[in-house]
Amino acid sequence: MEFRKIQFTGRSSYIISLPKKWVVENELKQGDVVPLTINPDGSIIIFPKQPKSISEKKELEISSEFSPDMAVRLVISAYIQGYDVLEVLFPEELPVYKVKIRKILQSLPGVEIILDEPQRMIAKSLLDEREVNISEIMRRVRSIILSMIGDIALLTGRDDEEVLRDINDLENELDRFYFLVIRTVNRLLDQRTVARESDVIKGHFDLIGVLFIVRNIERIGDHLTRIAENPERLDYDKLKELFVEVVDRIEDRDLRKVDSLMLRLKGEISSMRSAKSPAEESYRRILEYLENIGETVINMSLS
Repeated sequence: MEFRKIQFTGRSSYIISLPKKWVVENELKQGDVVPLTINPDGSIIIFPKQPKSISEKKELEISSEFSPDMAVRLVISAYIQGYDVLEVLFPEELPVYKVKIRKILQSLPGVEIILDEPQRMIAKSLLDEREVNISEIMRRVRSIILSMIGDIALLTGRDDEEVLRDINDLENELDRFYFLVIRTVNRLLDQRTVARESDVIKGHFDLIGVLFIVRNIERIGDHLTRIAENPERLDYDKLKELFVEVVDRIEDRDLRKVDSLMLRLKGEISSMRSAKSPAEESYRRILEYLENIGETVINMSLS
């Protein structure tokens, strides 16, 4: 940490000198205008005119000491942490591992496999997180969940293969957006700046809130898939209504509506404490995740 003396100049201005190394590295000169942010804690962040594009590489060595599932989790972890280039090394022939890793790499948003050899695989992210609109992603995630609920309501117990396939495809798409949001938020937090003001992201704390929200929505998708595997007649219209009510509060943050909604969710959850089937249990868990989202919205409304 560096310390700089505050100086008084003119009649009403206070100035502080900038480190020469920082000025030179960011190609700044006298007379340039730089943006700054005043944080709630009183600190000030000064940004260069053009943020640097930082490309980071992660090398993973995958051996049979790991399970194939663990290998996939490591690849996903590298992606969501924001690495731009991922090199996966296989010290031994592991065809099953390679198939699984290739499949997950091909499913990650913005990722292209640029090298695929017997014992080495390199993937590169072509994604520019500054162009990712979190508000649009949240709206897409909303429509995915509503489509999944609508599909489940169509299940009859026979000739449902096509509907089940659609539900699984939607759940996979939901996972892709979940990973994309985590990666984007992680990069934005690392840059200590918010890329753009929007209906959802109004400050740094909202980035943390979005992480909690998309995690709960991703879990809702998992439980909808479980219901589809063991379908039964439940009140899916009510579930749609409650989901829409909760998600709409992410943008408007109407605390009166959130208060009323939280009381209703609490009552619905209490009425299902004695769930007797896997489908009923998943339905109740979904209501609990909606309650979690409501609590996060409350926190975001006060940020």
